[in-house]
Amino acid sequence: MPAITLRPTAFLPLLCLTGLLTGCGNSDNDPVTAAPATPLAAGALQPVTDAQLAVYLQQALGADTSVKVMADMAAAGAPGVEGAGGAMAVSGTVLQEAGVDEADLIKSDGVDVYSVLPAAIPAVQRHRLQPGAADAELQPVETLPSLLRNNAAIQGLYLDAPGKTLVALGEAGNYGDDYQRWFRPLSWVGGRTELAVMATGEALSPRYTLGISAQLVGSRRIGHTLYLVLRSRAQPSGFDPAWTLAARGANQTKLDTLKVADLLPTLTVNDGAPTPLLPPDSCLAPVKAAEASADIITLVGIDLSAAAPAVAARCFAGSTEAFYLSEHNLYLATTRWAYTRSADVNGMVYPPQVTTDIHQFALDTLAPGYRGSGTVAGHLGFDQNRKSFRLGEYNGILRVATQTAERWGPVIAVPVAAAVTESPVRLTLLKASATAKSLDVVSTLPNERRPEPLGKAGEQLYASRFLGNRGYLVTYRLTDPLYVLDLSDPADPKVAGELEVDGYSDYLFPLSERYLLGVGKDARSDGSAGDGRFAWYQGVKVSVMDVSDPSRPLEVARQVIGKRGTDATVLHDHHGIALLAAADGGSVRVALAVSLHALPPEGASGAPSDYYGFSRTQLSRFDVNLTTGAMVQAADLVAADGAVPRDAGNDRSLLAAGQVHHYRNGLWASWRWE
Repeated sequence: MPAITLRPTAFLPLLCLTGLLTGCGNSDNDPVTAAPATPLAAGALQPVTDAQLAVYLQQALGADTSVKVMADMAAAGAPGVEGAGGAMAVSGTVLQEAGVDEADLIKSDGVDVYSVLPAAIPAVQRHRLQPGAADAELQPVETLPSLLRNNAAIQGLYLDAPGKTLVALGEAGNYGDDYQRWFRPLSWVGGRTELAVMATGEALSPRYTLGISAQLVGSRRIGHTLYLVLRSRAQPSGFDPAWTLAARGANQTKLDTLKVADLLPTLTVNDGAPTPLLPPDSCLAPVKAAEASADIITLVGIDLSAAAPAVAARCFAGSTEAFYLSEHNLYLATTRWAYTRSADVNGMVYPPQVTTDIHQFALDTLAPGYRGSGTVAGHLGFDQNRKSFRLGEYNGILRVATQTAERWGPVIAVPVAAAVTESPVRLTLLKASATAKSLDVVSTLPNERRPEPLGKAGEQLYASRFLGNRGYLVTYRLTDPLYVLDLSDPADPKVAGELEVDGYSDYLFPLSERYLLGVGKDARSDGSAGDGRFAWYQGVKVSVMDVSDPSRPLEVARQVIGKRGTDATVLHDHHGIALLAAADGGSVRVALAVSLHALPPEGASGAPSDYYGFSRTQLSRFDVNLTTGAMVQAADLVAADGAVPRDAGNDRSLLAAGQVHHYRNGLWASWRWE
């Protein structure tokens, strides 16, 4: 078994946990009152000893807090470019940040294509691109049965082409839907994250496997370093979180004898025995949490270039519901006040005046180092996949777009009207303090100087994207206002221009400095429902917007695919679209998997509310001219099984020079583009 390197971490001197621990000192019986030289914000994190962390977790697991937990249970990357050497130009994984890779079901280096085969025995497939093939068919090379342990399902792949390394990343245990995973603490008990690191070459060959007793929040790769954000619940074995009468005595005994080391994640290398991933005194805890949390967030760095497994980690007590990685920092966001899940279709309900804590960790060492925390008004919204896009860093400034709405509207239409006239969206710019462990507010929008709201009353935030000195926000209820934000002066952000069009965009993708591609839904109002500002979702809308003049953004092209009921993978996962720039830079090809609904329902009246029947699953294709913004729709491509209704949530497309490939749960269909 390869030797494993666990790299130590270092922290600042110990600080007291205000409001949570009665004191801190050299022993449990010798409290002192030493305070930090610079007071920390309530949402900040600070180092704790093993004993102090035990006190924190005992409080979090106590009867009062656990009952609340049980109550809640009831309730950019640019387009792909030309490959190097003998590699073909390929579209690659669509990324939020250039240079920050994300796990996906398919990966390609322009020579080979690696993909997940989710069969009874999961596997990693390898196909070879054939530039001269008349039918563009991928050539099968090999299929390697999954190396992940504990029956883990493969969630995604990473390809470090320069390092000749492929990583399969997966989960095992108690994972479920978004509400279970993100908003129900007990869903994080007993889960595992599994990795298999393989060498690429003439054949895939195993290097090592890693297993960590915590569930995956997310991952990113920068160069040869893979970063994981993990979540687990520090709950003793046999502990009853409901604190039933029969379990109270045993529960209290477990808390009285609690050992933190027994509750932190363990690491397993290959067939070895589990060992501690990190020592208890390498953890952080909140200065003053809104509510004590028995969740543990663990940040892990893995050096993929090392011959033997090289792993470093640190953790903090608390939860997180979103994370964002720039090239330099990792940010974790947590709603500060408790939210609930309503019993009706509206799902998540945030309380009024909600705030969100954001923690910054620097990526200058293998284990991300804590730099500071800040708090912003509002929350990051209702869709987990969009939450990371609410944040963006540029030149050391973190930009955060938050919402103020308490709940989402009915699932069949658009959000309900707001009860207040405050801005539906808020923008906050933050910068790390040079002297304290804090993220200080540089500016906000709206503000006294610029009081105009971002969005109209009742609108929700859909797409958001931060690109360089600009920000783009799409709010929606009846029409789609695109706000172009000028962020060139962090002290004075402002709205540079607005564009109102029918429908909305879920995601915005940069095609060039001049053009944005928006993908969302068209919408039509029947003029009778609610207050007259109600609209019915229609087909999938693809549009091109010219933002060369930020004061006058223009929609220069648009296409609507299908009728009401039509859906696209990319509306739920930004990896569901492929973008490939032409070698001369004059155009960008676009491909996206679509579940087309075009069969009229019985008794159709032509009203906006008519819901059409399923027709087929297809690849829709477009060619966007980067000189004029014109968008030409190419013929739809339909695989042999396209007429069979199925879940297309994991469909992907891959564009190579003159070729287009459609991935469908492990199966490939290929065509020439022309």
